Amino acid sequence: MIDIHNHVLIGIDDGPKTEEEAVALLKQAIDNGITDIIATPHHHSGAFLNPRSKIIEKMEELSKLIETHQLDIKVHPGQEIRINGDMVTELQFDVSIPLNQSQYVLVEFSFTEVPNYVEKLLYDLQMKGYIPVIAHPERCKPITKNPNRLYEIIEKGAIAQVTASSISGALGQNLKETSLAMIENNLAHVISSDAHSTKTRPFLLKEAYEVVTEELGENFTEVLQLNAGAILHNKEVKVKPPQKLLPHSQIKKQKKKKFLGLF
Repeated sequence: MIDIHNHVLIGIDDGPKTEEEAVALLKQAIDNGITDIIATPHHHSGAFLNPRSKIIEKMEELSKLIETHQLDIKVHPGQEIRINGDMVTELQFDVSIPLNQSQYVLVEFSFTEVPNYVEKLLYDLQMKGYIPVIAHPERCKPITKNPNRLYEIIEKGAIAQVTASSISGALGQNLKETSLAMIENNLAHVISSDAHSTKTRPFLLKEAYEVVTEELGENFTEVLQLNAGAILHNKEVKVKPPQKLLPHSQIKKQKKKKFLGLF
């Protein structure tokens, strides 16, 4: 399996602080069946500023650890970039890194707001040849309250990534149901771990795929895994037309009415 979003570089953001923690996290990834991961430290998120030069330095440090401990896993460079007005410029001048230096750029929204300039910025990214990958939209309150925001973004050419711990249920039933609905309605196209630590924010990719297979079917799992591979190898992610989605609160009301036999 391939993981395109996680935080395994040492001492660079809110991921592992020591070599021991990083090795434990990588071993957990291997136990999860993961063969390749794209390391995506935070950039422009709070106090975290991690330009390409710093990431490459930390990648070399992690590669030496992998070799020393003979870990059967490959790590590739990337960033999780909090949306900001300098995104296009930083990508053009090699301050920022697309996912494994591909056409795909992992874009993070704030959990509490989506800026008014988002459509213009994502359009500008695409005009420069990049494809925005929206990180964990199921955890962004403005999107869960108004899923049409995500629908409009996907319809205009972006793709989206949901978090494994959301799908597995580790972050609650609401996030599980929302994530599955996004996948089913072609509003999310890839699953990633967003792993930070072995205990509080672990790799749960295997568990997430098992839930998708059980709830939606093997075909969805196969497509999601193929999409992760396409991003890693800079190939086309094939997407179906997105479908509009009701806010989670309305979905729950509909389910309750049907259960009570009201229609």
